[in-house]
Amino acid sequence: RALHQHLYRNEVMTVINVDVDLASYFDSIDHRLLLDMLSNKITDKRFIRYIVRMLKAGVLANGELTLSDEGVPQGSVSSPVLANVFAHDVIDIWFDQVVKRHCKGRVQLFRYADDAVICCQFHSDAQRITCALQKRLDKYRLKLNMEKTSLVSFSKSACRRGQKQEAFDFLGFTFYLGRSRKGTIIPKLKSCGKRIRVKLNRVTQWAKRVRNRYKLKQIWQTFCTKLSGHIQYYGVTFNYACVRKFIYATTRILFKWLNRRSQRKSFDWDKFNRFIEANPLPQARIYHSIF
Repeated sequence: RALHQHLYRNEVMTVINVDVDLASYFDSIDHRLLLDMLSNKITDKRFIRYIVRMLKAGVLANGELTLSDEGVPQGSVSSPVLANVFAHDVIDIWFDQVVKRHCKGRVQLFRYADDAVICCQFHSDAQRITCALQKRLDKYRLKLNMEKTSLVSFSKSACRRGQKQEAFDFLGFTFYLGRSRKGTIIPKLKSCGKRIRVKLNRVTQWAKRVRNRYKLKQIWQTFCTKLSGHIQYYGVTFNYACVRKFIYATTRILFKWLNRRSQRKSFDWDKFNRFIEANPLPQARIYHSIF
């Protein structure tokens, strides 16, 4: 919501779509630097010692224990918190205290975990920030994934002049410029196509795996729960149609694999639709208004 509102209210010329390599990020966090950051914020020495023990515990993989002075243990409930503390000091504070003071126009950072978007009023600022960010991350042994990091033209005024503008992905959504009902150029968003294809593939694999393991009632309850989670995340202004398409596509996938539980088909479409009427699916709706 914060990113969309910024794009809606401000004339943004260039968007830096930043991707810090996830594997490198979690595996490359320097323990000493992380503990220094935590010590500056936390006075409880006993708590710091617990963090040290956790970081030094190592990772057990395939029966082999690996110890390292770098990285946070992936899979631990504390890993995202520690990684976010590290990124806050390395990126967020640096951006607010250093970057903003050296830019000609307005710049704004939006970050969630290892994904970040930087909105810049001027293209020259975007180029300088990209170079500076790469050097900043190198200093802390982090890696900027240049294949996924790009400068995206996202100007409403240029779009009004007929110049085609680009789109970018952030947190599972594709941001693009479109027209409102009144014909005004505004930023919009929709479900990211790549993410949806991955999700549909996961639904397919899940349906193949459970079709003969559980009763239909259990499969249907789990399916509805999965759909509800998707709708609650992606049910955002402008994205109603994409949510409906996802419900339709996943329902067809489940119908296909339920019919392959035996040589004899379990359903035809009339019978399946009657089953849905008796056991309703979650409906597409807008949970989050971005205005």
